[in-house]
Amino acid sequence: MRKKYLYVLICFLMSTLATANAANRIITGVVISGEDNEPLIGASVYVNADDLKKAGASQTSLGTITDMDGKFSISIPEKVTRLHCSYIGFEEQNIVLQAGKDTYRIVLQASSHTLGDVVVTGYQELERRKLTAAIAKVDVTDGMVGAAKSIDQALAGQIAGVAVTTTSGAPGAPARIRIRGTASLNGTQDPLWVLDGIPLEGTDIPDLGDEANNIVDMKQSSIAGISPNDIESITILKDAAATAIYGARAANGVIIVTTKKGRTGKPIINFNTRLTYTPNLDTSKLNLLNSEEKINLELELMKEPNDVINNLPAYYCKGGVASVLKQYDLFKVYQQQGWNGLPIEAQNAINQLKNINTDWNDILFRDAFTQEYNFSISGGSEKVTYYNSLGYSKEDGNVPGVSMSRFNLTSKTSYQMNRLLKIGFSLFANRRKNTNFVTDSHGYSNPIYYARTANPYQESYDAAGNYIYDYNINTDDEPNPNQGFNIFEERANTNKETVTSAVNAMFNADLRFNDHWKLTSQVGLQWEQANQEQYIGGNTFTMRNMRENSKYDNGTKYLIPEGGMHKVNNATTSQITWKVQGEWNQSFKDIHEVQIMAGSEIRKNWYDAIATNAYGYDPKTLTTKPIIFRDKDDAKNYPLHTKSYTENAFASFYTNGSYTLMRRYTLGASVRMDGSDLFGVDKKYRYLPIYSVSGLWRISDEPFLRTTRNWMDNLALRLSYGLQGNIDKNTSPYLIGDYKNETILNNEETSISISGAPNDKLRWEKTASYNIGVDFSILKSAINMSVDYYYRKGTDLIGIKNLPLENGFESMTINWASMENKGVEINLQTRNITTRNFSWYTTFNFAYNYNKVLKDLTASNSLTPGLEGSPVGAIFAIKSEVDPETGRILIYPKGSNEAIDVETLFDMKDEWGIGYYSYNEDAEFRRNLYEYAGTTDAPYTGGLINTFNYRNWELSFNFAYNLGAHVRTSPSYDITSFDPGHNVNRDILDRWTPENPTGKLPALLNRNNYPADNYFFDNVKEVYRNLDIWVKRLSYVRLQNIRLAYTLPQEWLHKININGATVALEGRNLFVFGSSYKNYMDPESMFNRYSTPVAKSMTFNLSLNF
Repeated sequence: MRKKYLYVLICFLMSTLATANAANRIITGVVISGEDNEPLIGASVYVNADDLKKAGASQTSLGTITDMDGKFSISIPEKVTRLHCSYIGFEEQNIVLQAGKDTYRIVLQASSHTLGDVVVTGYQELERRKLTAAIAKVDVTDGMVGAAKSIDQALAGQIAGVAVTTTSGAPGAPARIRIRGTASLNGTQDPLWVLDGIPLEGTDIPDLGDEANNIVDMKQSSIAGISPNDIESITILKDAAATAIYGARAANGVIIVTTKKGRTGKPIINFNTRLTYTPNLDTSKLNLLNSEEKINLELELMKEPNDVINNLPAYYCKGGVASVLKQYDLFKVYQQQGWNGLPIEAQNAINQLKNINTDWNDILFRDAFTQEYNFSISGGSEKVTYYNSLGYSKEDGNVPGVSMSRFNLTSKTSYQMNRLLKIGFSLFANRRKNTNFVTDSHGYSNPIYYARTANPYQESYDAAGNYIYDYNINTDDEPNPNQGFNIFEERANTNKETVTSAVNAMFNADLRFNDHWKLTSQVGLQWEQANQEQYIGGNTFTMRNMRENSKYDNGTKYLIPEGGMHKVNNATTSQITWKVQGEWNQSFKDIHEVQIMAGSEIRKNWYDAIATNAYGYDPKTLTTKPIIFRDKDDAKNYPLHTKSYTENAFASFYTNGSYTLMRRYTLGASVRMDGSDLFGVDKKYRYLPIYSVSGLWRISDEPFLRTTRNWMDNLALRLSYGLQGNIDKNTSPYLIGDYKNETILNNEETSISISGAPNDKLRWEKTASYNIGVDFSILKSAINMSVDYYYRKGTDLIGIKNLPLENGFESMTINWASMENKGVEINLQTRNITTRNFSWYTTFNFAYNYNKVLKDLTASNSLTPGLEGSPVGAIFAIKSEVDPETGRILIYPKGSNEAIDVETLFDMKDEWGIGYYSYNEDAEFRRNLYEYAGTTDAPYTGGLINTFNYRNWELSFNFAYNLGAHVRTSPSYDITSFDPGHNVNRDILDRWTPENPTGKLPALLNRNNYPADNYFFDNVKEVYRNLDIWVKRLSYVRLQNIRLAYTLPQEWLHKININGATVALEGRNLFVFGSSYKNYMDPESMFNRYSTPVAKSMTFNLSLNF
């Protein structure tokens, strides 16, 4: 093992020797900033390959970098006539060499945060002036990305039309990204991620919903293993002209990640560390009742008369007041005589509960710290360039025991074998370890959920340090002595750990025949294995609850043996990709420019998963106990071993071309054909083309605008149309069956139950995309603006369609649904002030997206409306109000302005007089009660970034906003079965009562006074959950980050041989402004009660350059 690690270390640290060439001329000089006349350290000064070739030189690359004083010296062939100089954040400059002059002073001007001269699309590099597509480049400098732990988190608020929301604030949680809305109903809705030209698998983010396990079991995205420190640029492809080349998986947009590489010159060493402090969470925003309020509420409810035998409300049995009254047998005394009728002992016991206010915020959560270290070395000669980096980060969550650590290694080497052939090898390896809590079926062991559920007078330990159990937490109507819960016992006896190992390896070969012809081949290998291990001890509520539910024979026996539970889930994702493509570009008399690229790609991926469950586990002896199943139904309920395996193959052919006339008019087109075993067997649908056509008119270069060139730098019009594709991997073209062993007439039979009809015409989903954009720049790039309008219509979307009964299937999944997206995007960059010592830049982006489902099936038995005619994220709610006379819920029938009670609305009847009601259960009637109440996807998104520079100081603010969304929150309380065993938020104090007839929320229903209402809302709970009172508007502006950085002066660093040093302080998520998110800690956590909110943080950053 040691030899293996030594070998890896030797490979990583391998360096190459530069080959010296005789030079006929030595050029020296200094590179300085046009902003403050300070020297630029590490600026690249080089001769490009074309100039070297024209000079008759044997080498194909030649360059150097400036030293700590901004000075450089470079030996060049005598016939070279120009140099190039570039530096990050500044405009590149060409220097024409003069005869007899060997010393130059080069002044670089700061860029205006616009796109560079070259845009990387993953398949090729395009000159910006020829760009006909909607493509945006993300600023990945420290000021913009800062302390973001992963790439996806860094995109928030940066680019118009790219909406980023946080799934959870827990360490390693992925972000949800939508580019120009949602393009699919059932297929993936996430963008395609491409790493150095190779598309990645495993980047889809599932719909979390409001479920406990979804948050805890959420898988990290494959992109999470890439350190932001290794990224050179991020490019986002939006319209069909940009994405069509990626075929039937790019309808949701494409995110191109290009990593750093070595450059010719002496070795450059960079060291970067970030130390982050995350203060404790603030649960006061949950707006929960304190102990006095909760006890008073229980006392108030306990006064309610109840004569229904054996059907007592939960508040007669659970909660602190009930336990005291039960202990002293005082239920009837309290109802008849009230508080004054209670003996002093009972009053003291109840008052003592009022004085206990457990600070769940303090004992469940903590301050957290994150440490991150990154080291890189890069450089090279004219033959070999290299970039190597090591990184380590350890992020602790605000929840004790929740953390994420990552070790990543990157190694990239490029070899110029001869004048024609250049090869390269890249390796990205990472190992991530996530620790988390095990979630029981109710979610109580989730500290986020338990903090809002536990009673404020509940204690965790007695004076001797022993656990105090919460017997009221269960969902039964009365405490269960066999299922006591203590969250600290739960955390001490459970463990969940996920270790993910990932490798991405790439091999590139570029064969450049001349300046016009180029042949490229790239092979990419992706391998990722996630191993998850869970342990649940026998002394836990989770295990006790599981055993309790496995009782049989009148509770005398248990299916699950005593002891703990051990679960293992292993999943492996693999992919191999091979691309071969040729490129030709030619310029004719500087009037005609032609660029053509064509190639093929084959790809295969595998997914292999296995899960095992073992019961009666003893962690000391590492042994388990068998489950003795009574029959096969028991075995189905407690699976011990499950395995899944999928394998898919793809073959693609593509071409792309552009023609530019007089550097003003550009036409572009691309075609791609994809074949896959995911598509139907009908030959007609195997290789359907995806294509695009586009055009660019650079209006500012027209002769009739010659007089505007002193103030207008650029004015261009872009047009594009094309098809984008998407694949639904969950739908199969083949007959689907479930293999079963069943007992029929006392005989065991093997059978296959058909669950899905075959579809030989299954094909990829299509999205027709139209885009029109205008780019303009004025006043020497002081103001740069892009405005785009797009319309996207998705057809052949996967949807469910009803079938005639003679087919043997009620329905099947086919290509037939449709939806549309349309919107406007604005990107604005301004250089507000630029002086010798001070500069101020602003970037603002805004996007509006309107989404509507045009065709979709509403099942005849559906109780809620279908999406047709509404956004894909539509929320439907029942319009209601509170009866000011009784506090009952009144509902507005469709088309009526008068609200009526449910007994009348649903025609409820107690035909037998025993409290069992019949009611109108017609599905269409139920659907018609709902009205559209908003969408979960914010129609308006964007960001605002301001950057100020004064001498060596830099201050930046990054705001991100999401406006106009809605969210359906969980009801604040249950009106039919209020459970005093749980705490609630203060909304319950605003409910209707006889003493509070103006209360905005419905009354708690008494089972005697309104038996019909009580029966209905107790049995048809979705009606109560779907009332419009629980739908909240979600609009907010978040201060994504604020960063103050200082670059140490050169005279300080010169003595200790450091080329550059920067220290910075950064705050993330310090403020959130917006509509009320009362009862939640953060607006983005409103979608899921179990989600960890996005926390505030402060980061210290030190960057050193040698």
